[in-house]
Amino acid sequence: MRKIIKISCLLCLMALISFYPQNILHAQVDKIKVAVMYSMSGAGAPIGKIQLDGAKLAIKEINDQGGVLLGGKKVKVEAVIRDDETKPDVAVRRFRELIQDEKITLFVGCTFAHVAKALNEQARTQQIVFMPTNGIPEIIFNKKEKAPYTLNVLGATEGIGRLAADYVGRTYKPKHVMLFMPDYAYGRDAAAGAHKIFKAKYPDIKVSETWSPVGTPDFTSYIIKVQEANPDVVMMGHWGSDGINALKQVYEMGLRKKTKIFFNWIINPFAVGIPPEALEGVTCGMLWYHDMSGFKDQLVVRESQKLSEMWKKEYGEPPDPYAMMGYYGMKEVLRGVQLANSLEPAKVYKALMDNPEFMSVKGPAKWRIDGRPHYRYSSFIVEGKGPKERKDMKWDFARVVDSYEGDAFLLPLKEMGWE
Repeated sequence: MRKIIKISCLLCLMALISFYPQNILHAQVDKIKVAVMYSMSGAGAPIGKIQLDGAKLAIKEINDQGGVLLGGKKVKVEAVIRDDETKPDVAVRRFRELIQDEKITLFVGCTFAHVAKALNEQARTQQIVFMPTNGIPEIIFNKKEKAPYTLNVLGATEGIGRLAADYVGRTYKPKHVMLFMPDYAYGRDAAAGAHKIFKAKYPDIKVSETWSPVGTPDFTSYIIKVQEANPDVVMMGHWGSDGINALKQVYEMGLRKKTKIFFNWIINPFAVGIPPEALEGVTCGMLWYHDMSGFKDQLVVRESQKLSEMWKKEYGEPPDPYAMMGYYGMKEVLRGVQLANSLEPAKVYKALMDNPEFMSVKGPAKWRIDGRPHYRYSSFIVEGKGPKERKDMKWDFARVVDSYEGDAFLLPLKEMGWE
């Protein structure tokens, strides 16, 4: 009998020991610290600074509501901010410091794809929820490559090329498409995605390429090459200052009068730098646009208006698509913390996988097993406004004319090794 009592007491004690530390942990947590690291300097700075604004706004919104419910009480959130300087080696060093010195288990950040790729490698051996909010290489989502708790609200750079190609092939039915692309990782990834779709779905379309080096000041020779090829559609994929210069010179050389221009992916920082007459009539793919008025889905219109108004009140200007992703990346990480009632990465990640649905300005979204969400609208199609149409010469640069709802943006899970 005594032996039975001893065993019972021992079991009770073990149960208390396993239960007690977790409650103490929650009781002792008076602040949730999240690492936030974007490119605040270097080539990525113009985008990184507005991505940071998105993450900070999400934290402010949650803190204004009292914080995250953790351990039975509301806990405020603090951003521990670092600059990766658009350099993978700097990012890796500061990532390790955040984990080892700050004891942080939650990360939101990344501006350039090569930085995200380097940090995913680090996250494979660390106990941390890793949420890059930029476009990242497709390989990161592969089952063999993905860190266990990596999540990404945006998607793969190759997916941009795939959805652009699918939209162009289906909408314009061209005989000849020219890919006019920047010669670096993003351009190569997007081109590979485009070729994949054209080969699989539109094999009768002739596809040719023209590549320009990053930082090209004068695109004349490249535009002449495009003109001489006489394509039905030119798909452009330039980024940043290259995007501004390329579209400006395309306009000055009259290429738009000879062929259809489709700009694969545009965002606010360089859209506002393009002269209105050079952007007028150019069709662009866009992750999201801050003015969705007139769009067919009123839920999207309402959610977009709500976010845009909140953003303008805080920052005095409308939100950028990549900044919006910084906002949702932070919101989802903190939603996972509350659902899990824990800061442990495995529990936070599992909580989101078990409760995958969330609402966004891109419509209903649902997390997939590979760590990226499927949105109702993968992309929106906008048309550039000329100077006479703009109510605001800076921010009123486009109108939404269509959306992409096909399946080209996300590769099948089986192809990524998950089935």
